[in-house]
Amino acid sequence: MGHPMTDVAETRARSVDRDRVHAIGAREEAAYRERTPRSAELYARARRALPLGVASSFQAYDPYPLFMTDGRGSRIWDADGNEYIDFDMAFGVLAAGHSHPVLAAALQRRVANGTCFTFPVEDGIALAEEIKRRFGVDLVRFSNSGTEATMDAIRVARGYTGREKIIKFEGGYHGHHDDVLVSIQPPRDAMGTRESPNTVPATAGLPASRLAETIIAPFNEPDLLADILAAHAGEIAAIITEPVQFNIGVAPPRPGFLERLRDLATEHGAMLIFDEVKTGVVLAYGGATEHFGVQPDLVCLAKSIGGGIPIGAFGGRGDVMRAIETLEGTPAFSETAAGTALDTSTLTGGATRVAHLGTFNGNPLSMTAGLTTLTEILTRDVYPELHRLADRLTAGCQAVLDEFELPGYAINVGPKGCVMFTPERVTNYRDFIGLDTELWSACFYFLANRGILLPPGPDDQWTLSVQHTDAEIDRHVDAFRDFAAELTG
Repeated sequence: MGHPMTDVAETRARSVDRDRVHAIGAREEAAYRERTPRSAELYARARRALPLGVASSFQAYDPYPLFMTDGRGSRIWDADGNEYIDFDMAFGVLAAGHSHPVLAAALQRRVANGTCFTFPVEDGIALAEEIKRRFGVDLVRFSNSGTEATMDAIRVARGYTGREKIIKFEGGYHGHHDDVLVSIQPPRDAMGTRESPNTVPATAGLPASRLAETIIAPFNEPDLLADILAAHAGEIAAIITEPVQFNIGVAPPRPGFLERLRDLATEHGAMLIFDEVKTGVVLAYGGATEHFGVQPDLVCLAKSIGGGIPIGAFGGRGDVMRAIETLEGTPAFSETAAGTALDTSTLTGGATRVAHLGTFNGNPLSMTAGLTTLTEILTRDVYPELHRLADRLTAGCQAVLDEFELPGYAINVGPKGCVMFTPERVTNYRDFIGLDTELWSACFYFLANRGILLPPGPDDQWTLSVQHTDAEIDRHVDAFRDFAAELTG
């Protein structure tokens, strides 16, 4: 079974002075602008070359994003030379911290000897073997991002089962491919009933034909999921879920939910896919799979497995993963007069294998980064300390909320957590709709102006690295206390 999650105390009933929240937010945003003129200049320049002025829409926020120049350990520096304790850690990519010296040395050696061959390297075998050990899977394939990992895992599940539809949970984010870019944070008036949520596109450019293939279910509601599965009996190829919903702050699974999910998937012949892009090698040595003690059919990984270098991976049961070879489970090779040759008939028209392709898959740079990170930095012995630091931060923030009777609560699951400025506990997306975004925004700018950098969005959470310290946790809590004191004083 998994380790206990930390979820401290009850939400506060006291309301906050809206005028004071607004005033603090306006003042702190003005101070943010004053401290970061170079970022403002770079943003104006970027807007002329990049939509929204950023490379990923997640990086855009008002009034403009910080442009960064350096990162070492638990610290990051912006273009104006301002130093921050980084609790964002690249949206959870950096459980190893910035530029860990062991990883930096390994990458220097790798870069000096080639970064891309499109031929396999031994480090790829060793990294696959390490992932197998950690996550209890039989076979592994590499990709370049979490989006690719979930996209490929879904294709494998469809190829293996011969079915087309999938189930994803409302509020969950699994990357930006068409199958899952739906019902991420749908508007209240579009999301349908709790018992039968609508499939709501989260983007323009999504073909209407794809909507019918993705069925939406409410997270943490196994009985409703059972009804949805029954209504689509024999049609569901896979159920994909984050074991902890991290797209709505922190929404842990209720006791027994993941176990029931496992049983329902088996009962209906659907593949259970754990999207461990955020949880893998962060929550525990073997990710959420180990933390909660539930084994999926397929697991998707990215972010922290590469120590900051782009990487993705997915793995699972041998019979399922061998759909990449042939659906019969044997490689598509045949004997010819000239020797062994690839049977190309399995690659076109009525294909009997699942395509998994990519020029940069398993490239030497990513393989060295992943292998070094997992075998030399994020070793099993670091996790007790990561959990201790996270529990300390959560307890400190909760003590502030209690002392000043602020509406909200602090929560973490392993090294990932946040303060949820919500009137009620968040168990799924429909609870999250009550989040006080103005209060969150005032807090974000207040902390940033005092050298505490959190993710720039109320739906995200902090991530601790092996390079954070007790003193930095205390500085975070002290700054949060100063914010609460001014808010209520």
